[in-house]
Amino acid sequence: MSNKLLLLFLFSLSLGQSMPSYGADYYVSSSSGNDANNGSQQQPWQTIDRVNQEKFPADSQILFKRGEVFRGEIKSSKVQPGLTFSAYDSGVNPVISGSLPIINWQPTTHNGLSANVYEADISALITADEKGNINTIEHLFVNGELMTIARYPNVNKPADEAWLKVGKATGTDSFSDSALVDYSRPDGYWNDARLRIRTYSWFYRVFKITGYDGSNGQIKATGLGDQLPEWGYFLDDKLEELDNPGEWYYDATTKKVYLYPLANQDPNSLLIEGSTYATGLNISQHEDNTVVENLTFRYFTSVGLSLSSSNNVIVRNCNFEYNQRGMLIWEMTNSLITSNIFNNQFSIGIIFNGDINLDMEQTTIVEKNEINNTGMFPVYCKRYQGTCYGIGMNVYGKGQHIRKNIINKTGWTSIYLKAGGHHLIENNVVKNALSLINDGGAISIGSDANIIRGNFLTESIGNVGESNGCANLKKTPCAHHRSYGMGIGADNNFKDNVIEDNIIANNPSTGIRLNSFVNTIVRNNVIYNNKTQINLEDTMGPSQNNLIEGNIIYSLTPQQRGIILTGTTEHGTFDNKFFCNPFQSPIFIRKNDEYSLKDWQNEFPSYEKNAKECNLHLKEYNVTNVIGNNLLTKPNFQLALQTSKATASNSERFKLQKNQAYRLKFNSVSNGNGVLRVRVNNAPEGGKWDVLATSFISYDSSNKEQEFVFIAPDNIEQALLNFSSIKEGATGADTLTLDNISLEAVDVTLNNAQQYLKLFTNFTENEKTISLSDTVYADLTGKEVAGSLVLAPFSSEILTYVSSKSPSITDNFHDLYGVIMKLKVNINTVNVSWETDPEADGYRLYYAPYPFTGNDSIGYFDMKKQTNFSIKLPSSSAFYVAIKSYNNLDESDYSNIELFIIP
Repeated sequence: MSNKLLLLFLFSLSLGQSMPSYGADYYVSSSSGNDANNGSQQQPWQTIDRVNQEKFPADSQILFKRGEVFRGEIKSSKVQPGLTFSAYDSGVNPVISGSLPIINWQPTTHNGLSANVYEADISALITADEKGNINTIEHLFVNGELMTIARYPNVNKPADEAWLKVGKATGTDSFSDSALVDYSRPDGYWNDARLRIRTYSWFYRVFKITGYDGSNGQIKATGLGDQLPEWGYFLDDKLEELDNPGEWYYDATTKKVYLYPLANQDPNSLLIEGSTYATGLNISQHEDNTVVENLTFRYFTSVGLSLSSSNNVIVRNCNFEYNQRGMLIWEMTNSLITSNIFNNQFSIGIIFNGDINLDMEQTTIVEKNEINNTGMFPVYCKRYQGTCYGIGMNVYGKGQHIRKNIINKTGWTSIYLKAGGHHLIENNVVKNALSLINDGGAISIGSDANIIRGNFLTESIGNVGESNGCANLKKTPCAHHRSYGMGIGADNNFKDNVIEDNIIANNPSTGIRLNSFVNTIVRNNVIYNNKTQINLEDTMGPSQNNLIEGNIIYSLTPQQRGIILTGTTEHGTFDNKFFCNPFQSPIFIRKNDEYSLKDWQNEFPSYEKNAKECNLHLKEYNVTNVIGNNLLTKPNFQLALQTSKATASNSERFKLQKNQAYRLKFNSVSNGNGVLRVRVNNAPEGGKWDVLATSFISYDSSNKEQEFVFIAPDNIEQALLNFSSIKEGATGADTLTLDNISLEAVDVTLNNAQQYLKLFTNFTENEKTISLSDTVYADLTGKEVAGSLVLAPFSSEILTYVSSKSPSITDNFHDLYGVIMKLKVNINTVNVSWETDPEADGYRLYYAPYPFTGNDSIGYFDMKKQTNFSIKLPSSSAFYVAIKSYNNLDESDYSNIELFIIP
């Protein structure tokens, strides 16, 4: 039997059988212990300091009493093998805490601070280690709630966002902001405080402020570099800014902590803890066969649990809360990290490192852990100077096995594959990556030869909120980054990766993006409702010898594309199972040319030989009313496009009204297949033209009625339609005739394709039966599916809606269902109520303006457990409204979508 198999056998035995005998058992109780005791269960020790004094025999157990708190760092680097750190008695896990309680609060005597501020002398808690390093207070917690470092501008909680914005660069390492001029603080006021800034799309960084000029609001910070304008920042760690409930400050000179309590509370009646210890438990230097279990590591300023240079280590059933990093794994072999929960780490949930020459049979297995809300306090993942990200698992070393974990809400990437590669990433569930910063993926690839298999990667946000500044200054106003929220993203120039059997869904940017990858397999994935499903680029080097096959690719809006290829590079071989866009939009883009599936197969006969299209066809909008007459006075003219010459033609000019929907209709007939581009232009005679809306429409030899609905973004006096064929030299028809052209103002409702193409999933280890109630669906082959759907472990299936007696179509993803909503309007008061979902933790009320102006206009309120909402609105208010239920892992489909208009 190999070492690996033997290890796994022993793991399963230890999980399922009674505990084996140990060298000795030692007990610790903070309530009933005494460090003068002998450490038996009858006479337990009291403190971690006493534990650190002992040299334990091999195979000993150190047991902490459940329900109690133990403060300090467990330092076990004494080269004993087989130690077990665990719990005894009943109750919740014992807490190994990196904090110290702060007591004896007094009203502050500091001039200039509010009378509501208290101060505490903590000089007795500040010590120096053997190297002369002095500890600090890095975070403050009141009754378990994180407080806000004194800052400007104010927020109510550290997770809230209130950003100032860079005004303009003022040379290297400085910028100015007129808002700071308005704040009227003198020269040097911000010196030695902290600048916390989003310096670019995927960076949070923290700097010590080295200078401040009050006359022009100029901040100086060494190392900042040349800063583009409009990026968000705030300033903190300044005592004079302690002016809001929930704020605090630590003065290292006077060794005092200041606090402005919430709700006029007396701090002496509260549990107030300052995080100060670096590492909860350090296992290192061949402390082989160690077990760490049933403990909670909380409030450590570096890492909760550090594991290094030791083999055959087990960590299970532990909790990690509010540490900078939950767990560090360094050069570990034949080890198991399982069934742990990581909540609210400031920087990284688990960070792996190790020898890139490690024997692949000696890997560490990390499975069945939950990692939630990592790096979700903006720019708090570093307390002092440094760079912040927020990563669920940062995977260095070589050959790590990451499987069956659940990761929800990371500030940046959830799983980042680096260093020696050859990592196995299998059957993980990842949702809400890139919640705070942008450009990455639920999984990001930064190494070779990884296997990414059977994962569920959904809703990577790619945050482009108010802190998202100028990408460049080439235009006025400047251009901003769009969302780059991807299911699988990648650095550049890697090879030999395998991406197979994953479900990649609902990501606002790209399902899979690979730039300059070689010999990579993308196979048998379900790629559903991403803006771009697969994007292969060659912008940083060759993209070649890749195999893209067997994938099911479903687009659910007219703007989504199945596959985008850059340049004229071959990229590899393509032979996928299924493509769908029910709005009849083109599926492929290559070198900016748009292709339908038939067009693509004609142009590149070696590609997509077996691919099929779905037979569902929808309109993006349902027209409920036609307003007025045809805006075109020549509705019957004919337009002939010689596609081999890439010709174009324009309509006459017409007026558009802001936020009004318009429908363009025409008939097309050709002697072949091709793609027509239709643009709505703001086209003032003699002035600069701007594109207002674009649609790509597939045509063939049949006489087809085409339709394109758009929303006018502004009042336009001189608009026109531009019809153009695909570019010169591309394959298509020889001629295309358009006639019966009409353009009309219309009232519309949005047609949600997710109501018709449903993604059902099972991300558990067991077969799952999903009730379909009275809804009838069809599978990809057209076979009807009714009654129930059986899904194998870690699998999914897309079904097309056929019919239902029920007014709503439910979504079984995570067992959350689209609730039924009721809406009533009484004069100018809108009342919304909805049914209860027993599987939900809460509800979100979504709203969008009428007429609908695109997905970017959708907002929501988090209603928590509330199931009704009422609001008074001014006249002419008009909105679409819907409800979604949610729990800690998922969000349901929309309820019924209702429209209201206040007269």
